[in-house]
Amino acid sequence: MASLLNQIPRESLQNLLSSLRVCALPSGNHISTESCALEPLLSSLSRGDVIEVQGPASSGKTHLLYHFVLLCIAPSKQVSMNFGGNGMVAVVYDTDATFDVARLHQLLLNRLSLTLHHNMEIARRLAEESLQRLHVFRPTSLLQLATSLLYLPFYHRACIPEHEIGLLAVDSVSAFYWADRFIAEQMRNMPQIAQEEPDPALLNPLQLVLTALGRLRLSHAPFIVLTNWGLNLASQSSGPVTFYKQHLHSFPVYSENYDPSAPPTSMTGDLPPTPMPLSLTHHITLSPVSIPPFAPEISLRDAVQQEVQYRGSTVQKGEITGLVRTAGSREIRRLTLCITLENVHIRYL
Repeated sequence: MASLLNQIPRESLQNLLSSLRVCALPSGNHISTESCALEPLLSSLSRGDVIEVQGPASSGKTHLLYHFVLLCIAPSKQVSMNFGGNGMVAVVYDTDATFDVARLHQLLLNRLSLTLHHNMEIARRLAEESLQRLHVFRPTSLLQLATSLLYLPFYHRACIPEHEIGLLAVDSVSAFYWADRFIAEQMRNMPQIAQEEPDPALLNPLQLVLTALGRLRLSHAPFIVLTNWGLNLASQSSGPVTFYKQHLHSFPVYSENYDPSAPPTSMTGDLPPTPMPLSLTHHITLSPVSIPPFAPEISLRDAVQQEVQYRGSTVQKGEITGLVRTAGSREIRRLTLCITLENVHIRYL
């Protein structure tokens, strides 16, 4: 009888209650989308959702992340002013060393000043208070990232117990791809290690990262954002945005047949699906607006004229095309991310 009881899976009460909170959050726990214009595309974003933002270099992934961070740390309503934020803590793991706090401060200050009708004194004070809710870590390996994620609950209790973690971001999960791939190949090619069956965590530390994120999703229910490089095209689409193959193994993938009650899986290339500790609820593919090259026979005068009339203005618009897919749905929606010196905003095509 005792052996049969030992075979029954056990779970702590904290994890059980956290799981129920993630699966059945009330409307008050939805991510505020006011002022960022994510509605109607992502109006369903909730605490505990996991979104992957994928695209090539310079496709606006980090600026879209700035957008989400501003929503999280900006103040909410104060008296008659609605700043459109959530007033929560945002934790960012800057693995690419590209997350620019000064740039984020500039965007935040501009948004607050517009709401306050250019009252810069109050805007600066609110911006400073908001940035105190931003916590940025810079791990130098996936194992460091996994360790930091596992330690985050202790950091939360010790350093910021008075705030909720509203957003957790990794920018980007691809940062250590080539280094980890090289180490794994070196270990597989060493006879003495190959015979000893090396630790799977050393061969695939990404699994540890995903497991840690899955635990944090259960315990704290943050909105999780994972940026990911777009390396290999999945298809030669004629549209303005093409999708990319998943180069990380193993990593959760977007699925039209998403079932929240089923365990998450990953599929890379022709490999079979494997169980995953984390599932995606949304996927955004970003791509800069393409600018056709000059014709080979064009004169210098015509090239300068085209640059002034068309190409230069296209670059100054800072437009990024995006496709939004939601797990469990076949619908693909389109947006344009507009990046300027003063602001980052979204409009729909």
